[in-house]
Amino acid sequence: MKLEDHWLANHVRDFDLDSYHLGMIYAFAEIVGSGVKPLALSPPLTREEYTRLKGPIRLMADEYGVHLLIDEDFLTTRLFSPAFTEGKVVVHMVKDAFVIERYKELKELRARRMREANLVEAEDEIARCLGRLLGYDEVTIEELLKKPRF
Repeated sequence: MKLEDHWLANHVRDFDLDSYHLGMIYAFAEIVGSGVKPLALSPPLTREEYTRLKGPIRLMADEYGVHLLIDEDFLTTRLFSPAFTEGKVVVHMVKDAFVIERYKELKELRARRMREANLVEAEDEIARCLGRLLGYDEVTIEELLKKPRF
């Protein structure tokens, strides 16, 4: 993403997108490491951004004892617009590795439902499960199903 295309760049002088991304990731690593949130996601990063930032991201994960999943094919659900993550790297941060396994199971379930041409029936439940992994309450999940945040 070019700096001038980022929504915040239009509101802040001398905006540094890498620092912004690292600040968000650092805050989420602390929240996940403290057990407040089971799963947190980095902002969607270009491949170049991730390559440039992967060292500091790993240091942050180590500092807070969180596991990382580097996801180049983020699970598409009704919670978020697919355009937000398409072609991007999303770094998942979890305290407990089983959360990563649950996320992978959701991706496989979605792929299986698509192969069976049965995705419509499972789509809401897959989205709700992802929302719960992210630590969202039921009200927030329902709001996102009606109007995705991104």
